[in-house]
Amino acid sequence: MKLVRSALAGISILAAYGMLLGVSAFAESDSAAEQKPALQPEPGSPGDTLTREDARMALLVYKLLDKDGKIKGANITRGKELFYQNCRPCHGSDGKRFNFAPYYEPPAFIGQRAREEMPTFWYQMNFGDKERSMAAYIDELELQDLIDIAGFAQTLP
Repeated sequence: MKLVRSALAGISILAAYGMLLGVSAFAESDSAAEQKPALQPEPGSPGDTLTREDARMALLVYKLLDKDGKIKGANITRGKELFYQNCRPCHGSDGKRFNFAPYYEPPAFIGQRAREEMPTFWYQMNFGDKERSMAAYIDELELQDLIDIAGFAQTLP
């Protein structure tokens, strides 16, 4: 429940940040001419107020997800190799070693989580989850590697 509240708070922050940039996650503009270029602070400058977590989540929401919730730009073959190297020891080859659903709900495995709850999946893959002993990979793997793993995870059952 704490993770869900954190994810919802993060999405709210991202929506506010998107509005600040003149971008909406919920509606598309009829024409590019209507959008005004936003002045963005230089990353790491005093005007850059996004936390590392918010910046990585904003990247997911505004750049990596297509309209159907699929990861764009993922190399699925490379993602499979990386999944087998980094994720299989804990999650199993098919991603079904751990059931993420409470005992009173139907089982939910990593493939379903990646397809239906990508913000949560992405956050946990990047920043870990201490309650579930999930390691953080933001400092261990390159961004493209994480994109590839996320794309592959969406293909799992």
